[in-house]
Formats: sequence, C-alpha cells, structure tokens
Amino acid sequence: MSAVRVLHILPSISGYGAERLTVELLRRLPSSSVDAALLTVYEPSAGESAALPFPLFHASRKGRKDRLFLFNLVREIRRYAPDIVHTHTHVGKYWGRTAAIMAGVRRIVHTEHNPCDFRRTPAERTADWLLDRATSRVVTFFRDQGRRLSELEHLPPNKLVVIPNGLVFADPVNDRRAARSRLGVTDTEFAIMLIGRMEYQKNHVLALRAFSMLSRRIHPRAILLFAGAGENEVMLRGLATALKVDDRVRFLGYRNDVPALLPGADLVLMTSWFEGMPLALLEAMIAGVPIVTTPWLGAANMLGDGRYGFLSSDFEPLHVAAEIERAITRPNIRRSVAERARAHVRDQYHMDRMVDAYRDMYLQLYKAAS
Repeated sequence: MSAVRVLHILPSISGYGAERLTVELLRRLPSSSVDAALLTVYEPSAGESAALPFPLFHASRKGRKDRLFLFNLVREIRRYAPDIVHTHTHVGKYWGRTAAIMAGVRRIVHTEHNPCDFRRTPAERTADWLLDRATSRVVTFFRDQGRRLSELEHLPPNKLVVIPNGLVFADPVNDRRAARSRLGVTDTEFAIMLIGRMEYQKNHVLALRAFSMLSRRIHPRAILLFAGAGENEVMLRGLATALKVDDRVRFLGYRNDVPALLPGADLVLMTSWFEGMPLALLEAMIAGVPIVTTPWLGAANMLGDGRYGFLSSDFEPLHVAAEIERAITRPNIRRSVAERARAHVRDQYHMDRMVDAYRDMYLQLYKAAS
C-alpha cells in the first residue's frame, strides 16, 4: 500500500495553541505509511515557510471579508490530492470542510479544539449538522467533552475519537532568576500568570475580580501577569483601575517565549469559560508550576479531579480567589501537586503517543473506506 496522504488545514502557523500543536504533529507524522502536508488560509511569511520540513500550501485570504479564498482552498486541496483532509479551528470547521467536500475528498477529519463553546448562530448550527454528515471522524481530547459534543451536534458515537494532546519534552528551562527578571518580578512577590488571548473565552474579567478579592495579608505581595494580547485589553486595563489593583497587574502583551517565562511564575491561573486541552497548562505542568483553574469541561479530567492542580468549584470570583489563597498559603501542598502533575504529564502526554494515535486513526480510516 502506498503512503496515505493527509492534508491539515489551519488559519495560519503563527498562533500559539492549535496552530503550534498541529505544526509539531506534522513535523513527526510522516512515515512509510503516512505522508502529510499543511494548507493555511493566510499566507505565511517566507521565514515561517522555510523553517518547516513538510509541504506547505496557502489560500492567500486577504482578510475576513474575503470569501473568494474558498475557491483557492479547493484548488490547493486538489493540487495536493489528499486521501484525508484534517481541519482545525473555526475556519477549518466551516470553510475547510466545505472546501474539502467541494474538492471531492471522501474522508474528512475535524479536531474540535473548543468542544464546549456554546456560542453558535443558527446558521452555524445548520452548517454543523450538514458538514458533520460528510465528516468521517471528529476528534476531541477527553470523554466528557466527547459526550457533550455528541449532544450539541447529534454526532453518532462511532464518529467520535478521543486523542489527548501531547507535548515535546525539551530540556527544561530552570533559570528562575532569569525568568523573573524577564517578568519584572522581585524575590518577595508571588507571581500569578494567566496565559491566553484577551477575548471572551479566556475570561480575564474573572481573573481580575478574583485577584481583587484576595485577603489583605496576601494581596500586597501577589502580582497578576497577563501574557497575551487581544481585543479586550483596553477594557481590562480599565477594570483593573476600577478594582484598584492596577498597581499589582501587569500586561505583558503577546509573548512567544512562554516556556522561558514559566519558571519565573509561582502559579498559573486559568479562568476560561471553556477549553479543549490547553497547551499552556501542559507546559505549566511539565515546568513544575502549580495551576489554579475554573471547572471548564475537561479540567477535572486533565487535572485528575484536583490531584494535579487546584480546581475552583464554579466560576464565582470569591471561590476562584479561595483556591488562589489555598495555593499561596499552603506551599507544601502546592509543591506536591506540582510534582504529581509533572510526573503525570511525562507518563501520559508525550507527543509520540499523540502522533501514534493520529497515524493509527488515518490508517484505519483509509482502510475502512477503501
């Protein structure tokens, strides 16, 4: 049998989460049984293209109002002639799958990176129903998420596949002093870092409100660091001022050096309404940085019901603040939780496991449809 040709579709290769993870997957996926390539909606820079070891195509979308790029997607899919098209993110879910159908691809896989995002217009719900019928497999990360996704989109169980994300275990960056210098944090401050785009999903408002509720004995030495940029930054700066915590909150902007910053953090905070399997938490766990998070669907699975991190009971600022205080005031528990989390990630979430799972899925799907 000749190698199965798989074409992944992403908006770009410059994002942090799904984009970065897919690129890492594609670096390792090609084998004697699988060939792989990437098609991006937006044109990458020459530097980005040159650094990749796999074929890269693009649809040259000019902006959000450009709809004609759909035909470019179809053209590039036909140019590569894949056996399987694998789509990612909102753009891939709708435009990518539509283009794959128009190009005559018989096997389509979609990874739902936000399986519990309830914000769908009537048009999107109709499109979900239609496109899901033509989709061979839908991938998510935990069984709880798969069940919820099945309910939302009425997917038959045989179409759902659970494949957790994986991480490349590079040599750890342990220079805490250098990391704290980059963050502008002193030795006496307790650094709480939230990593993510400043948009609705990440719920930075909750982070600020919870931070403002820390008790007087803790608040003077705690500092909240936002690593990320986005449309809500101006509003969040105003809220920090209104809550009178602006002197203890720092906006770091978009950062592409998060792994190097993590050793400088004392705690990673995630206040998201919903997530898939965030790379930021995996990296925090492998770096030995304890986590406090809201109970988005999948958080309990990922953090072992609190064994590998501190889980708030709900999305109330007071309860999130209580978990932050618990982590700050109990250093022995904080260290043991972080140590268990690091061992758990090394045991369960290696990139090689993820690559093998995807390769097996492609081969099974190809043989079943042949």
